[in-house]
Amino acid sequence: MKFRTRVKEKLPLYKEDDALHTASPRKKGATRPKWKFYWRHLFMLLCMWIMLINYYERTVVKRVIKRCEWSKWEKWPSDVNSHRVGLFADPQIMDAHSYPNRPWIINYFTRVILDTYHKKNWKYVQYLLEPDTNFFLGDLFDGGREWADEEWLGEYVRFNEIFPKVPSSRTIMSIPGNHDIGFGNTIREESLDRFSTYFGEPSSFYDIGNHTFVLLDTISLSDEANPDVSAVPKSFLNDFATGDHPLPKILLSHVPLYRNPEQQKCGNLRESKKNFPLQQGEQYQTVIDLELSQEVLSMVTPVILFSGDDHDYCHITHSYHSDGITKSAEEITVKSCAMNMGIERPAIQLLSLHNPLEDSSRSSTTSFETDICYLPDPYKPLTMYALMLLFTIGWLVYMCIFPKSFNKLVANKMGRGHSKSVSALPLPVSSKSSVQSASSVYTVQETPKSGNVLLNAAILSIMVLCVFSYYYASI
Repeated sequence: MKFRTRVKEKLPLYKEDDALHTASPRKKGATRPKWKFYWRHLFMLLCMWIMLINYYERTVVKRVIKRCEWSKWEKWPSDVNSHRVGLFADPQIMDAHSYPNRPWIINYFTRVILDTYHKKNWKYVQYLLEPDTNFFLGDLFDGGREWADEEWLGEYVRFNEIFPKVPSSRTIMSIPGNHDIGFGNTIREESLDRFSTYFGEPSSFYDIGNHTFVLLDTISLSDEANPDVSAVPKSFLNDFATGDHPLPKILLSHVPLYRNPEQQKCGNLRESKKNFPLQQGEQYQTVIDLELSQEVLSMVTPVILFSGDDHDYCHITHSYHSDGITKSAEEITVKSCAMNMGIERPAIQLLSLHNPLEDSSRSSTTSFETDICYLPDPYKPLTMYALMLLFTIGWLVYMCIFPKSFNKLVANKMGRGHSKSVSALPLPVSSKSSVQSASSVYTVQETPKSGNVLLNAAILSIMVLCVFSYYYASI
């Protein structure tokens, strides 16, 4: 009987068969993943961006506007229901005329930033301060006088999207500025007619809050070359002076009235340390002529007047003669509400009116109170966004170009409490022990890859731009 002989096989020694269970080394030239998407780090950075954007685009705006609450500066008795007015000067919304030599992409993003600054301030002023009436003091557009009708109508629609009418308040925008129609002898009549058609009669008056607001087109009144232009405001001024207007009068003009800068100082709320400028140039003049200024004051007899054009604050007192009596009137040149007008802190002017009907004929200045309302710092958010951008770039470069150092100094410390599980006792198998140092879920692959910087930066950029788009679109 034959027996089958069994070949004796040598049993492998401990770990001798590891090579059988270990993946063969990658052959030279074999492909391997080049780029890696580190979603945990991007999510963390995105959250930081969202918190920063929300803080400066919402929280700061609300907080700054609330500092202007009427109750913080009005001195009326607690039971008084005053009429509250917001004055907005020189929004001068940016258009293609503003920066013609800049690349279009820079102009596009600049316009988005400027428009958003206007929109959020307008929204929070209307819904937090709730003025009863709003007046714009001219220079609504930057290149309004230059545009043909088609382009101008596009800017008109855009302006009303930035400053939409609020049903609970009255908004009057009929005062033109030199950027809207030109100035004096160089006024463009077609631009003036177009502005009047869409925004209303430039010279008019309104009885509001037991006061008479006199809106005067002093730019057209200064035209000595074209009587068709100057005749309209002259006729209005004569009719107003001969009419019966017993209420205290408040004059609104785009261009300030004449003053002697050496004697009439603007006060410490003005940013510029220089005297108020007396200048004249193409399509502008910083003040109305002396004789015309005195004529306007004597015919209107205002208790106070507000102007724009200069972009910076100025508070002076005028003296004038009316009916043989020397009178005085304060003038406040309102700061621009735009962030690109050469001032650090844009602002609006708030005006509170209280003139009881039983004493409605009085002309005392106690019938009104006014205060400057600073708008949010327009440049600090941009600075913080730039710093956050540098931090983001630094994080991505350090993570992808110096991964070993990043893992050791950053990732492992970030992952405390969120480390990968580690077996307490190694299993007695031939594979490598599962005992390893605790590694963080934030650990990155330790092979430097410059492509990872580009991939993660591109993805994060898209997400951050989406966040900005949401905040800008939801104003």
